[in-house]
Amino acid sequence: MKKIVLIITLELFVFTAFSGDILILKNDMIFDGKVTKIKDCEIIFKAEGCKYTIPTSEIFSIQFKDTHDKVYKEYIETAVTDSEKCLKGKFDAEYYHGKEGDHFLMGMLFGPFAVIGTALAEPTPDRGKQTYMLSKNKDQFNNPEYLNCYKKKAKGQLIKMEALGWGAWILFVIAVTKL
Repeated sequence: MKKIVLIITLELFVFTAFSGDILILKNDMIFDGKVTKIKDCEIIFKAEGCKYTIPTSEIFSIQFKDTHDKVYKEYIETAVTDSEKCLKGKFDAEYYHGKEGDHFLMGMLFGPFAVIGTALAEPTPDRGKQTYMLSKNKDQFNNPEYLNCYKKKAKGQLIKMEALGWGAWILFVIAVTKL
């Protein structure tokens, strides 16, 4: 029994010592090789002498062997700056986008049509007077990551207010019919 445990431990040590970057896909396939480049929507990966271009939408996780590698450092810097831009977009949408009262009234008056209209709309910080005046992130207004997060947060808030308005109208109708 001791020999089996020793052999398994030795194999795991050898495997981790000689392995490279590990790429795990969403379909549970695992590849051992080298990440050579990370682009916006794809990763260039070399394994067993072949070069693969894999869309980031198919990747579950990446484990880098060398944290001092240039590709890893660029990946971390990009991830940090993108998440920072996203946080700024969400913050601006939450605190400066406004129009919640108007959307509550739209929900009361038009119900599901108001919700559908807002779901199809594209809110931007340029169109919001308050956001344009108060935001300290004007330099990010053209950044796709910032705009994507801004739109999601603003739409979510406005749809929530319209749903509340619609719900208030339904409660009002129920209360009036009970009298």
